[in-house]
Amino acid sequence: MPVGIKIVYEVLISDLINLGIVLFLILMIPVGISLIISRYTSWFSAISDFARYFVISALTMWLVLIGSVELLYETEVIAGNRTSIGTFLHVIAGGLAGGIFYKLRYTIFA
Repeated sequence: MPVGIKIVYEVLISDLINLGIVLFLILMIPVGISLIISRYTSWFSAISDFARYFVISALTMWLVLIGSVELLYETEVIAGNRTSIGTFLHVIAGGLAGGIFYKLRYTIFA
């Protein structure tokens, strides 16, 4: 079957229409959990704030990767998640993003 630009757009639009709410929940539930965890761990945490943001962001990325597989018909929708090294690199990238967010947040608003 030849794949043209029309078929690509039709598949993308149907995925957004059919999976829009599910994808939104897959992203928002781990983010909400991580915000709650970060709020309460800031009160009694002995680790630095940078490390706390790193760990919580890495955990959030891991939950998104696992949730996307488990809730979307056991398919690997994120290509890097197909191997363990890809999953590891995604989690590390999520942690680094959290650490960079912490540095930028407290540099700009300090």
